[in-house]
Parts: sequence; C-alpha cells; structure tokens
Amino acid sequence: MDFSILGITTIFILFTSFLLALFLLTVKTSNKKANTFLGIYFLVFAIHISVFFYHKYISLPPDLEMLRDHISFFTSPLLFLYIISSIYSDFKLKPKHLLHLLPFIIQILIFSPRFYFADISTRNFLLENLNNTIEGRLSIIFGLFIALFYLVAMFLELRKYKQLLLENYSNKSVFNYKWLYQLLVILSVIYCFSLLKQLYKLYGTDVEILNILRLTLTLFLLVFLTWIVLKSMYHPDLFRNISSEHRLAKKILIEDNILNKLEKDSSEDVNRLLEFMETEEPYLDATLTLQKLANKLELPNRDVSILINHNLNQHFFDFINQFRIKKAQSILQNPKNNQLTIQQIMYDVGFNSKSSFYTAFKKQTGVTPSEYRKTKDSISQTSDNKE
Repeated sequence: MDFSILGITTIFILFTSFLLALFLLTVKTSNKKANTFLGIYFLVFAIHISVFFYHKYISLPPDLEMLRDHISFFTSPLLFLYIISSIYSDFKLKPKHLLHLLPFIIQILIFSPRFYFADISTRNFLLENLNNTIEGRLSIIFGLFIALFYLVAMFLELRKYKQLLLENYSNKSVFNYKWLYQLLVILSVIYCFSLLKQLYKLYGTDVEILNILRLTLTLFLLVFLTWIVLKSMYHPDLFRNISSEHRLAKKILIEDNILNKLEKDSSEDVNRLLEFMETEEPYLDATLTLQKLANKLELPNRDVSILINHNLNQHFFDFINQFRIKKAQSILQNPKNNQLTIQQIMYDVGFNSKSSFYTAFKKQTGVTPSEYRKTKDSISQTSDNKE
C-alpha cells in the first residue's frame, strides 16, 4: 500500500497551520493574548508533524530530530493557556505559569543520560530504535498522561466558566462557551484516537497498521484545522470574555462563612428583589447582568448573587429568563398582539437569541411560543363562539 497520501495530507496541514498561525499572530483584536497562544500552538504543532513530509528528503541531526519530537509537550500547555486567556479578559502571565514548562523539561531529563549526554553513535541508535527503548516507551506513557491531565483541566475550567456565566449574565449567547466546548470535544476525540495509535506503537508489530493509524489521525487533524478556519471566517467577532474577579456564589458563602446569617436575615431582601423585578421589569434589558441589577437595587453584587443563587436556588440566567418568559406569555395571551411576530416578542422581552428563547420558553411552559400562541387562540375562539 502506498502511503504517499500521508505526506500529501501533511503538506495541507502544514500550510493550514502556518496560515492560521500567521493570521492569529498578526490580526488586530482585543483578545491578543489568546490569539498569540493559539498561534504559537499551531506553529509548534506544524513543526512536530512536519516529519511525515521531510523524512524522505532530508535527515536532521539527532539532537534536532529529538527536539522536534519533544516540542509536542508544549501543545497541551499552550491550549490550556489559550482556554484560560479566552475565558478571562484580564488574564496575565505570571511566574506560576512557568510550571507549564515542566512537561517539556521532564521529557528532556528522561532522554538526557542516554541521548543528550551520549556520543553520536549512541544517539543515532536510540533515535532509530526509539519505540523499543525504555525512554521511548516512558515518553509515550508520559505524553498520554500529560495530554489527559490538561484535557481534564480544560474541561474543569470550562465548567467553572459556564457556572459564572449562568450566575452573572442573562444572555450567554454572546460568549464563547459553545465554541470552547466544541473545541474540547473535538480534542477529546483526537486524544482517544491518538491513544489508540500510541498503544499500538507500544504493543503492535505491523508497520502497515501503524501507518494506517497515522494517516487516519492526520486526516482527523486536517478536519480539525479546517473547522477552525471556517469558524474564523464565519465568526470573526465570536469571542467575548469575562473578568477573573467573578466568583461563584458557593465560593463566596464558604469564604465568608455566613450561611446561618443568610437564612435569618435574607427574607426581606428576597421580597424586595422579587417586587423590583415585577414592578420595574429590568429583565427587558437584553444586556442585563448581575452587576447591573445590583446597581439598580443599590445592593452589593455579592449580596444579590447570594440572594438568587442560594436563597432562591436559581442561577441568575434562569432567574431572569423566568420573568422574560412570563412576560412573553402575557403578550401571547393578548389577542391585540396577534400582529406581533414571535421574533418581535422575543426581542421585546429581553432575548437576543432565537434558540435561547425557544429553549427557555419550552422549558418553562412545555410548548414552543408558536404552539402556545395557537393554544391560546383556540381557547379564545372557543370562548367567542360560546358567547
């Protein structure tokens, strides 16, 4: 079987990776840090995978060849830093982030005794028989562990991000949670297939099967890169991030140790909050946030967060949307509003996303807005006929 398609696919991946890196590193954007991390990731990724293209034409010195292989230990930390800097608008590199260099340094230490500190013939031998050496096998296991560790860490950060959005914003469609979640799901699929390939490198003996696995993984990577290119083209202004100063309500409660006090003294504030929502209708503002609501109530942001998330046992997102849906129901029930489209009503009550509106409406009423309107029209017609 001719595996030249592996080289051809690698050329496409290299071209796409360098193009994406150039775009991300040069484009003018408010989220420059995140773009820089992702751009460097694509450069590192391209250098690591380039072996499938150049190995038939040139031979690099053993040290450079090994470093090209080790450079892959920067990819997971770079993606993690990309996720963090995409989530938090005030993200800054700190000395603690130097810990992300550890995977690469440990990899160098694993190979130092019998490779980097050895003579040229020993280095060449170890490089040619890499998968059969203790260092090579340890490197594969360590690489899989590091990739899994960072993948879990990214999912945990994304879960925290989602909670912060739900507790602080009434419309989360303008944020990049969905994009980041899709990115991690695809990376998880790639990791699983990479795990299969690496396990075969450890225990398999058929080179042809290994090449098939390499080719399949390379095609997966090409699809992954193409998806990112399309996302960049169709959603150039996709991202909006939040401040790292946001804290989850349960963390505020634990830190301040005020649970008992809350149970005794919060009923008056809860009633005030609910009355304010009914009379002033702040939820009609599509950009309403927890901070904005707290300002209107003239209460500290943290107190309003605790009232909603702890005392009412709701996320801010669900709390606000229940009032919006209730308002939409009253509009749909009124025959005088039959000339209004569902989309007009959606905007009037504070939603800015059709999918979010339909999801929230069906969750609260059990039917879609259109079905709800038809039901109310039928009841109204029946009442008119009886009269």
